[in-house]
Amino acid sequence: MDILKRRWIYIFNGFIVLLFMGCGLAWSIFVVPIENAFHWTRDQTSLAFTINILCFSVGSILTGILSKHFSLSTLLKISAFMMGIGFYLASYMNHIFMLYLSYGIIVGVGIGLGYNCVVSSCPLWLPEKTATATGILLMGYALSTAIFGPLLNSLIHSIGITSTFRVLAFICGLGIFLGSILLKQPTVEEVKQLPQVDRHSHKKSYNIITSQMIRMPLFWCYYLITVLFGGVGLVIINHCSPMLTEGLAISATLAAFVMSIASLFNGVSRFLWGIILDKFGVVRCLALIGLCLITASFGLYMSYTYQLSLIFMISACLMLFSYGGNAMTCPSVIREMFGHRTFSLNYSVLATNSIFTSCFPAIAGILQVQTKGYQIPLFLLAVISLISIIVLIIFSNLYHKRFDFQEK
Repeated sequence: MDILKRRWIYIFNGFIVLLFMGCGLAWSIFVVPIENAFHWTRDQTSLAFTINILCFSVGSILTGILSKHFSLSTLLKISAFMMGIGFYLASYMNHIFMLYLSYGIIVGVGIGLGYNCVVSSCPLWLPEKTATATGILLMGYALSTAIFGPLLNSLIHSIGITSTFRVLAFICGLGIFLGSILLKQPTVEEVKQLPQVDRHSHKKSYNIITSQMIRMPLFWCYYLITVLFGGVGLVIINHCSPMLTEGLAISATLAAFVMSIASLFNGVSRFLWGIILDKFGVVRCLALIGLCLITASFGLYMSYTYQLSLIFMISACLMLFSYGGNAMTCPSVIREMFGHRTFSLNYSVLATNSIFTSCFPAIAGILQVQTKGYQIPLFLLAVISLISIIVLIIFSNLYHKRFDFQEK
């Protein structure tokens, strides 16, 4: 088969792998059933999601380090095993710390490990449109909740939480393992047969090594943007379902449906944002994401305060549309600013932003327990969105100073 046709097999395979891997994002559906079954509080269950996101960065860093010694296909097999065993152990939880170990640590590390493998390899098959390729891949990661969410909600009510976790263990473990067989990077000869597009000829310091990157203010400014954008989105992913059922008196079935629609926006947006990034560049793309984010955050706060369910649902969808853009741009912007060859380890450093973004849902959970509602957490999200716009302006100046100067 011609390489220009065959490369789409690798892109589609990466899409399917991330589709299975994205089951970890369906946590919002499990929150209330787990709390009812084990009598745990919202701050306790929120911490499980926080640990999962935190360990995502650990797994991503491990990929950057271990990829020097093992193939990405091998590392993805390890990811499949960890996700399978993690979800399976979750079915035996009888103490909150068992949930932290299984879903939080083991599944979290497994997701980070596999996620970096896919985004490090598959976009290289589309060198002329790497952001679009990344968007296609990450669309699978986000669509997972939209596709599996209603099924998981149905399984929880029909066979219980324990058996649902076991089903997840089998589906995710097997699906990712099979996908690892087809995961590969293009060889030197294959690269020569792919479209050659040098979008970085003016960037003299292209392929910047990690030790140089972490000394650049440009990187840390972008790092802060991803923390603020990502943290706000994670609060909605983690708490949207209970916000709807407890704060707006929506049924659990309708809440699960809303989460599926919002996840659909999260997924499709990644493909759309990839096209936008390829066409309009880094700064304009991030500015559009920031505009959507601030609109969504204020919409959520006002609609929750005044009990406007429909506006809340629309704002939640817009928020996850923005979150999808941030998730898609992370690997693409790192490639754009610092290069392909040094990507895996450079991206793993950026992935440590999970240390901070993972705190947002936990803080929201604590505030919900203390204030008996989500009005204060949603107000803080609106404030954080305003701060992110200020940081984005600073980033824009640094970006143009660096690359406009090199171009001249």
